[in-house]
Amino acid sequence: MSEDLTLDSLFSGAIKLLQHRRGYRFSVDAPILASFVRLKRGERVVDLGTGNGVILLILARRFPQAGEMVGVEIQEELAELASRNVELNGLGGLIRVLHGDIRECRRLFGPESFDVVVSNPPYYPLGRGRINPEDERAIARHELMATIGDVVEASRYLLKGGGRVYYVYPARRAVTLLAEMRRRSIEPKRMRWVHPFPAKGAEMVLVEGVKGAKEGLEVEPPLVVQDAEGGYTEEMERVLFKLEVEDEM
Repeated sequence: MSEDLTLDSLFSGAIKLLQHRRGYRFSVDAPILASFVRLKRGERVVDLGTGNGVILLILARRFPQAGEMVGVEIQEELAELASRNVELNGLGGLIRVLHGDIRECRRLFGPESFDVVVSNPPYYPLGRGRINPEDERAIARHELMATIGDVVEASRYLLKGGGRVYYVYPARRAVTLLAEMRRRSIEPKRMRWVHPFPAKGAEMVLVEGVKGAKEGLEVEPPLVVQDAEGGYTEEMERVLFKLEVEDEM
């Protein structure tokens, strides 16, 4: 293994993950989003901006009866690393990773090719936030290569009618996300706010949308990451450390 890589594990070793030591490394956003996703038997899934593949690895373990899963990643080194992680976990028969630009998804896929889109998109618009000197992290976190509008437009193109999207996004930009979804006929149907502590406001929002659906939004109880003492809450412990396999979908 290269000195530039670390070998980490999730769920007591159920998932192994190679990560760049100084480049992009997943944060709690990824398992939080994966815990919010619902999949049915045989559904095809695409992860836009898959990074090192962590979200698809979790989903493949949680939903073994799902259909093909595809990760799209614009950064070639990250795409190669995601492919290595897929093979490392023995999931090559279920997951494949493509090096490509989601803004050009029409070159990669036909319209309405997927039942489900998931994405942990770049959070920061240009001109906001400090740009990380490590390009790999900067591209993952800032809208250098794709805006939230680009992500939602790709989702619209790729989703079948009635298909679902799942996003995690900063709470302060929630209105932007919801507006982009509605502009492209993806109706927000389920939402959950994520709070760092019980007494603090939300920092992230989880949103499920359905292409072509009618108005009607379910707001779930909030997810609180840490308790007042600074430890993980009981629910967050399950999100991070307990892999709940959904056999019946």
